Parts: sequence; structure tokens; C-alpha cells
Amino acid sequence: MGPGFGTKYGPIMRSVLLAMSAALLWAGCSDPKSSSGDSASKAATAMARWRFAGGQALRGHSNAPALRNVLTLPSTAGVGSRLGTNLTRFLLDRIPGSPGRAAEGQLYPLVEAVLENESAGEVTDTEWVLALRGANLPVAALGQAAAVLPRASGSAAPSTLTTNGWWVVASSPAALARSSAIPGFVPGGFGVGQFDLPRILGQGHDDWPSVNVSLSVSNAMVRTAATMDFARAPLGELEAWKVPDEFVRDPLVRFSALRGAAPLLEKLDWPRFIVGGETPGQVVSWAQPEVPFRSWFGFPVKDIPSRIEKIHQDLKPFFGTEEQPGPYRGHVAMNSNKTAVVVGGKQMACTPRVVAATQGADSFLVVGFFAGKTNSAKAPAELLAQIQKPNLAFFEWEITSESWPNWNVLAQYNKILLGKAPNAPMAKAHRWMTSLTNQLGNTITQVERVTPTRYQLNRKSDIGLNGFELVALTRWLDADFGVIPGRSTQLPPVPVRNP
Repeated sequence: MGPGFGTKYGPIMRSVLLAMSAALLWAGCSDPKSSSGDSASKAATAMARWRFAGGQALRGHSNAPALRNVLTLPSTAGVGSRLGTNLTRFLLDRIPGSPGRAAEGQLYPLVEAVLENESAGEVTDTEWVLALRGANLPVAALGQAAAVLPRASGSAAPSTLTTNGWWVVASSPAALARSSAIPGFVPGGFGVGQFDLPRILGQGHDDWPSVNVSLSVSNAMVRTAATMDFARAPLGELEAWKVPDEFVRDPLVRFSALRGAAPLLEKLDWPRFIVGGETPGQVVSWAQPEVPFRSWFGFPVKDIPSRIEKIHQDLKPFFGTEEQPGPYRGHVAMNSNKTAVVVGGKQMACTPRVVAATQGADSFLVVGFFAGKTNSAKAPAELLAQIQKPNLAFFEWEITSESWPNWNVLAQYNKILLGKAPNAPMAKAHRWMTSLTNQLGNTITQVERVTPTRYQLNRKSDIGLNGFELVALTRWLDADFGVIPGRSTQLPPVPVRNP
């Protein structure tokens, strides 16, 4: 499985890699600027389409020093091969009539080649076509790998051709003919794609968007621009911002704000238990450095005492009692004046809490995990002013090297509360992520509403990922590999005290 690959290729943009894992994408079809009816019809049925510069190009990208450095750190050894393996398994799990993971070794060289070399491709409901351009492509192995993929009825093998330095393979001669026009990148670009995520990801993902994304480099930063089209409006009305800025204190490593949030939050389990009533339309989050548990989430709400009481009642079954513990470790308690609910107990690394906070005429529920710095200066007015734009639905600023530890410790702590062993700290992707300390600077993300079902994302970052996405990606990469042989994935059971 390409022993050198893991030392060469590290994770990049989550959205691009997700789409890469879903399909072997576009070597052609028609130029998107074409206006022919036939081309428009084919484009309309495209499930996924892309062009990607490849890992070799990114590692040598002189205009993106942070990205180049992250992809060439010694800790990337083995991460690329793990990425290729997970993407290969993703494909085999979704290809109709797939031989399953028994064909993992056969398909892997093709996935590796797509990640490492310049590639382009398209998948429709009935056809697929893929093109690769690079020096010394293992064409024979790639042809054998492509044989795992669906092909036209009666074809003994996929159709292939070599033209203008590209090796092209397709499900049929008709699909092969669509490789005549490969789209170009935007200035400074290294990736462009169109991905129908509901069709790519399958059942249960109807609320995900179709995404048109472009990745480029400008002024040493990775620029991400994406248009997201939803079948139904994902957010509610963009009501006036309510920010608990009295409680958002420096020093900060992250500040984010989302409005119109109720439809989104209602689809998640945890907000229902920590807001104690009608779902709020906004959520603001911030984090401080030094202690990874210093993360907070603030929700503007009314009727604080009744909400606190309901939160307490709703959470009690999760923690049980000393005599009959629940699925989570610890115990939950409410204070007498009904302004706080706190989870405590032995061996607790932090004390999760929901606390009432008042600011002028507004009241908030603030969810936190550790005592923060409250006597320092308030967050800079210039930062809070960034959200005051008419159509802005989401804003986030963070120092990514300092933000990801906050997200990672919460993800790990959730496993511990469930009595499960956290991801192994020496797992390859996790070890790579920890090596990024002090490597990543500011990431700024803005999402604006164009229409109720169309949103425009713009991001400026070092590697295209924010801290949350970096944690999610590395946990996915380590998911099948993170257990140390002989080590139990369960923590010792909580002792039950006799009455």
C-alpha cells in the first residue's frame, strides 16, 4: 500500500476530502461555462465533480508556507496511508454490488493516486470518469483497481485512454468521451468541485447541502469559497444579535456566533437537554487558553428558573444516583435559587455546568466546563463588531493551534463520561494533530445568507480547516486504528454503593 505515501500526504480540506471519499470525480464532462443543452443535462445529473492539484503540488506550494509545512512534518508519516485506507473503505461500502473490503488492497492504489497527483473526475447516476496526470503513474495497477468500480453492462473492463499527459479511465466509452474538457482553477487555485452531499452520503443526509467549493492561495493564506444550496431552509430568521459580551473575556482563542439557529439546534440531542424549553434562535461560543476545558456556549432565553429546573430534571436520568448510576459518570445537582445546574463527582477533570447570566434586560444560559478568567478585559469591540452585518448568519474567529485542544478535550471527555476509553493519544492522526501546536494561526469564517436556502461561506486560514474540523477529521482517521492491542475500550465500571 505505497509505503512512501504516508510520509508525503497529510489531511487538507475536510469538505474536499469528504467529497473525494464519496466518489472518483471528474476528468471531464463539459466546461461549466458551456451552454449546450446536452452539457447542461449531464451537469444536472452530476453527483460529484472536481479538479484537484494533488498532494505533490501542495507540498511544493511556495506561496502557502504554513500548508506546506503541515504536510511535510515528520509526524505526517502514516497519516496519508490511513487517509487513503479510510477513503477506500468508504467507497467500497457505497459502491453498488461492491465486493466489499476484500477488494481494499486492489482499489487502494487508485485512491492513493487521486490524492497524490493532479486529478479530475465526475460521477453521475449512471456513469463515472476519472483522469490523472503525474510522472510515473502505475497504469497497470490503476487499471486493475478501476476494475472494482461499476462499468457499462457487458464491458469486460473499464474504458481507458491516454491524452495530453492525462491517463483517463471511465465506466464506458461514452463516459470516456466526456473527458475532452477539463476545467481550470481560479487564480491561485488548487481545488475546485461541485458535490451533491445528500446523494453522496446517502440515506439520512437529506438536510445536507449541495456544495460548490473553490480552494486557492492568496497572501500565504488558504482561501475557501463555497456556495451551499439546501433543499429546505436550514436556519430561521436572522433576528438581531444578542451577545453576552459582559461574560466574553480576554484572552480569547475562539469566538463564534450563529443566529437563526433554532431549526438546526432542534435536530441535535444535546441542546434539548441544556436549554430547558423553547429552542433559542442564537448561540455564541468562546474559549480561553491555558486550560483546554475553558469553553463556553451562551444562549439568549427567558424564564430562567423554570428552565433551570427542567434542565435538572431532564439530566438526572443520564447520571442516575449513587445507588443506581446512569450511563454517564458523576452526579447532577441544582442550587437552591435555581440559577445553576452542575455535574460533579470523583475523578471529574472538570465540572460541566449550566448557569444563568443577566446582562441588562437580557438573560442567558451559559454552558461551561471550567472556571474562566472573569476579572480580565472584555473581548475587543473590534472582534464583536465583526458580526454586525445584515445577512451574516455565522461568524468565527479563532487561533487554530489553541482552539483545537478545546474541542479535542470535550470530545475525549464525552467518551470518559460514557465509561469508554478515549482515543489513544499515540494514534497516528492524533499525534500529527498535536504536532501542530504553534503551527497554525488565525482562521476566520463567515457564512452569509443569500436566500433562505442558499448560503455563501468564505474562510481565510492556514490549512483550510478550523479547530473543530481538525479534531473531527483526525478522530475519523483514527476511528478504526485508535485502539491499542490488548487495551480495553471500556473504563472500569463505577462502583455501586449499597443503600
